[in-house]
Amino acid sequence: MYQTMLCASSQRSLAPLVDDTINSLTTQPIPGTRKKRKLAPAELRAWIAFMRAGLRMTRAMDRDAEATGRLLFSEHHILATLNEGPPEGIRPTELAEQAGLTKSGLTRALDRLETQHLIERRVCPSDARGQLIVMTAQGQRVLKRSAPAHFRSIARNFADHLTDREVEVITTAMERVAEATASR
Repeated sequence: MYQTMLCASSQRSLAPLVDDTINSLTTQPIPGTRKKRKLAPAELRAWIAFMRAGLRMTRAMDRDAEATGRLLFSEHHILATLNEGPPEGIRPTELAEQAGLTKSGLTRALDRLETQHLIERRVCPSDARGQLIVMTAQGQRVLKRSAPAHFRSIARNFADHLTDREVEVITTAMERVAEATASR
């Protein structure tokens, strides 16, 4: 819908209609007030660019990985998250949050990683109903082997297209957004 509005806004005959539609979109109340505000066209454009870039980068990185027989982006990210976590493992809910995956997306990725013997699901010692996800020694070896190509893919599909200042601005902005939405 938003893409259609933006594409249509570039067509002169539909611009007033689209502009009115975009300008009538309201967001949540402004924190600390009861006021609502309109979503500015520049904000909508930034959101669409962010989403488009993220999806395209992920697909490009997965194509890079498939071409070289490496881990997919989400699989590499899960192993990297486990590698940085406590040695006893991470609960699936926390892992999904840290890896930015839905519960079902995490389950599918963990099934693939478990089939490859890169992770194990263990019973949580403090709560037998829960699980902990632990990276295996083989998972550590695969992560270490795939890291250089993964970082090259990040450079090729992201960092090489930005100036140092743009990297700084994007980092600051995305950290602020991540922090603001962490508890929602």
